[in-house]
Amino acid sequence: FKILRKEQLAPGIKRMVVLVPLVAKKAKVGQFVIFRADEYGERFPLTLVDWDGEKGTITVIVQEVGVSTRKLGMLEVGDSVSDVFGPLGNPSKMRKYGNAVVIGGGVGTSLMYPQVSALKKAGNHVVSILGARTAELLLLEKELAELSDELYITTDDGSKGIKGFTSDVLKNLLNEGRHFDFVFAVGPV
Repeated sequence: FKILRKEQLAPGIKRMVVLVPLVAKKAKVGQFVIFRADEYGERFPLTLVDWDGEKGTITVIVQEVGVSTRKLGMLEVGDSVSDVFGPLGNPSKMRKYGNAVVIGGGVGTSLMYPQVSALKKAGNHVVSILGARTAELLLLEKELAELSDELYITTDDGSKGIKGFTSDVLKNLLNEGRHFDFVFAVGPV
């Protein structure tokens, strides 16, 4: 399973495009895969951020937090991942709800992106609320801005967007009288 593209999104967080044709052909929104960097590594789950069934590629975001995820992060373009198993999990049911809001931050953004994309394709008005501890840890901001009808940015330290949490923005929107027919939230309650 050859790595075709790799980029650092933030310190210790990388996006990889990997050639996995069978997974790419069957992938659906809300599913995940199991990776193993090499034959000695642990298996760990990664969200399917994007996929292209025709090209046979999947896109994942990995945060290097342990030995196995660091091993994966050390692989370069042209290297191969030992094992990729999936797609796993129940796909999300996407349809036209009307007004939808998708909330998340940090590496949870990898869950946000496919949801926003699918909701937009289904004809919804999509509001995205993206957060992180600091501006340098914001992930997929450009991609979400392109897909979303409205994008709100929050950072815990106020280094970009609104100082505070994503839930604060949702509360403010609701207090202003906004109505949402569908809410998808990633992160702590």
